[in-house]
Amino acid sequence: MRLQKLFSLIIGLLFLFALSNAAWAQQTISGKIIDQSNHKPLAGAHIHWSEGDLTTITDANGTFSFTADANKFTIRITYIGYKSKTVQLTTSDITDEIRTIYLRKSTEAMSPVTVLARKSSHQPDQFMDAISTVNLSHDAGQFLKDSPNISGIRKGGGFGVDPVLRGFKKNQLMVEMDGVLQSQGACPNRMDPPTSHVQMEHIEEVEILKGPYALKHGPSFGGIINFKSQQPDYYSDPVLSSYFTVGYESNIDRQRYAGGIKKEGGRWTTNLYGAFASTENYEDGSGNSVNAGMSNAEYTVETSVQINDANSIKAKLSQNFARDVQYPALMMDMREDNITNATLTYTNTNLGNGRFESSFFGSYVAHVMDNLDRQMSNMVEAVTDLSTETYGYDLSYVLPTASGNWTLGTDATLRNMEGFRTRDFSMGPMAGQTVTDNVWQGGKRNRFGGVVEYQPNISAWNVVLSSRFDYYYSNASNPDAYFAQTLGQLDQDHLGWSASAGFTKDLRSNWTTGFWVGRSERYPGMDELFVNYLAIGMDPYEYVGNPQLNSEANHQVDAMLNYTNEVISIEGSLFYSYVTDYISATVRPDLNPKQMGAPGVKQFVNVDEAALYGFELTFQNNGRNKLGYNLSTAYTIGRNITADEDLPQIPAYEANLKLDYSFLSGKLIPQLHLRGVAEQRRVAESFDEQPTDGYLLTHFKVSSQLGRGIQLSAGVNNLFDVTYHEHLNRSLQGSTLPLNDPGRSLFVELKWNGTLSSL
Repeated sequence: MRLQKLFSLIIGLLFLFALSNAAWAQQTISGKIIDQSNHKPLAGAHIHWSEGDLTTITDANGTFSFTADANKFTIRITYIGYKSKTVQLTTSDITDEIRTIYLRKSTEAMSPVTVLARKSSHQPDQFMDAISTVNLSHDAGQFLKDSPNISGIRKGGGFGVDPVLRGFKKNQLMVEMDGVLQSQGACPNRMDPPTSHVQMEHIEEVEILKGPYALKHGPSFGGIINFKSQQPDYYSDPVLSSYFTVGYESNIDRQRYAGGIKKEGGRWTTNLYGAFASTENYEDGSGNSVNAGMSNAEYTVETSVQINDANSIKAKLSQNFARDVQYPALMMDMREDNITNATLTYTNTNLGNGRFESSFFGSYVAHVMDNLDRQMSNMVEAVTDLSTETYGYDLSYVLPTASGNWTLGTDATLRNMEGFRTRDFSMGPMAGQTVTDNVWQGGKRNRFGGVVEYQPNISAWNVVLSSRFDYYYSNASNPDAYFAQTLGQLDQDHLGWSASAGFTKDLRSNWTTGFWVGRSERYPGMDELFVNYLAIGMDPYEYVGNPQLNSEANHQVDAMLNYTNEVISIEGSLFYSYVTDYISATVRPDLNPKQMGAPGVKQFVNVDEAALYGFELTFQNNGRNKLGYNLSTAYTIGRNITADEDLPQIPAYEANLKLDYSFLSGKLIPQLHLRGVAEQRRVAESFDEQPTDGYLLTHFKVSSQLGRGIQLSAGVNNLFDVTYHEHLNRSLQGSTLPLNDPGRSLFVELKWNGTLSSL
C-alpha cells in the first residue's frame, strides 16, 4: 500500500512537472512592424518563424504574434519595397510588451529603383519630399528631372514635359498612380503625357522602377514611374488639418496657389485638395522671348474607410483643367485639356493568411488644340478635337508560405481613342473648303495580363523571380478609307511573354550587391498603330501608323554595388539593354503628305536590333553633420545596331552637385546646386537631330522655418543667366532654332501646414 502511494506520488509529481514544463515552454511573442522613416505601421508584412515553420502577416496596426512550445524564435520579416530583416529572440528576450521592429525602405528590393520621397533629414538627396520641396514644379515631368538619368522632352514653356528614363521614352515607360496604370493623354504629339495628369501637391513619393523587372506592376519595358499619394492614417487620434502654398517666380511670371483640408485618424479619412498655376512668356539667357503661357487648375477628393483591422476601402476622384497652353515647338497650341480620373481600391490584409488588393479605375481625357494664335491661321484655321477613354482593373493576392512569398495577379487596360482635325481654308487653291481628318480612327487597344512572382526565403539574400503573360488586341473601329487602303489589315492580336530574375545580397563591411536579368515585350502604342498623317516626330515629316507592327522585346541586365555607413552612401549601377524589333520610323516615298511644308511621310517600322547601355553613380552624406552634400552623375548611349546609327533623343552626360548647410538647428538652410551637362554629339541624322553644346548652371535657394508649420523660401534659378537648351528640347516650329530654357529667374514661396482641431 505504501509502495502504491509512493508510486502515485511520484507519478503526480512527474505530471505536475510536465505541466509546469509545458507552461514554461508555451511562449508567446508579439511584435509590431514600423516604417523607420515615418513611424507608421506596416499592414500585410510577412513574418516567418523558422523553428516552427510558421508564417503570418501583420494586421492593420502592424502587429503579429506567435504562440508555441519553444524557447527560440528566429523571425524573418519581408515587405515589398523594404529591406528584409531577420531577428533572433530567446526566452530571456520575450516579455509581455509588444516588441517594435523597424523596417527600412530599400532601393534594392524588387528591381533597380530610385525613390523621390519624404526625407527625415535636411540633406538634399534622391529621397526628395514632394510635399515640402521648395519651388515645386506644377508639372510632374519637370519634377522627375531631379532623379539621376531622367530627362524630359519639352515642347512648350514647362507644361507637359515628357520623361525619358535611361533613353527609354513615351510608350516604353509606364506611368502609374499608386501602382495602377491610369490615364493616357489624347494628343498624338503628347502635349498631355500621363505625367501632366498628376497632381503633385498630394504625392508623398515617386517610385522609379528601372528596367523590365517589376512585372507585378505590368509589362514593364524600359521602366515604371509610380506616383504614390499620401496613405490614410488610421492609427492616430482623429484631427482636422489643412495646408496651403503660395508661390511666385519671375521671368516666367509663374504663380502657384495650392491648399487642402483633411480629416485623419480613426476609422475613416477624407482629403480635399486643389491647386492653380499660371505662367506667361519667359526670356532666355540672351533676352529672347519664348511663348510659355498657360493656366492649370486641379482638385482631388478622396476618402478611405477601415472597415475592420483587415479590410479597407479607398475611393478617389480627381480632375485637371489646362487652358491656353502654348507650345512654340509644335504647329498648334493646346486650347483646353480636361481630365477626369476615378479609382476604387479594396484591400484585405488577412484573406486566407494572405493579402488581397483590388483596384478598379477609369479615366476620360478631352483635348482641344488649334493654330488660331499662329500666323498660319491666316491661310488655314485648324482645330483638332480628341478624346481618350481608359478603363481597367488590377487584382493581386500575396500569400506568405514557409518557403517564401507568392504573388498572383491579373490586370487589364482597355483604351478607346477618337478625334478629328478640321481645316478651314481661307487662301490658296482650296479657299472656302473645309477638310476633316480622322486622327485616331476610333482606335482600340486592349490588354489582359496575368503575373506570378516568387520571393524565396533564403538567408542573407533578397531574391525575386517573376513571369507574366499579356494578351493584346488592337483595331480601328472607324478607319479612314485612304489609311485602310494603303496600309492594309487594321486589326491584330498578340500574346506577349515577360520574365525576370534578380537578387540583392548584403556583403560584409556595409557593402550590398545586386544583379537582375529580364525580358519584356511592349505592344505598339496607339500612335504607332493608328496615327493618320500628322507631324508628331522630332522632325517635320508627317507620320502614319502601322497596324501590323511587331512588339518590341527588351532583354536587359542590371548590376549594382552600394556602400552605406553612418556617414556616407555610395551607389553605382550599370545596365545593358538589347532590344529586338525596336520601333522606329522610315520614309515612305510612295505616300504624300497632307499639309504644306512637310518634306514627306514616315511610317513606324520595326528595326531588327538596337541597344541602350550606361551607368548611374550617386555619392552623398547621411546627415551626421550640418553640411549636406549629394553628387550624382548618369550617362546613356543608344545605338540602332541595324542601321549603325545613334538612336534619337538620348540625353547627354550629366552631373549634379548639391551642397547645403543647416543653421539654427535646421531652421535656416541655404543650398547651392551646380548642374553640368556635356555636349551631345551622338545624334540620329535620319531624324534631323542636331548636336547640342554643354553648359553649367548654378541655382541657389534658402529655406527658413518661421514658426510651427510655416516655411518661407526664396532663391534664384540659373544665377548667371546662361543661354542654354536641353538636348531633348524640340526645335522651334518651322525652323532648326532651339527651344531655349529660361534665363535667370527669382522665386519666393510660403508654405503652411497645421492642425485645425482635434475631433
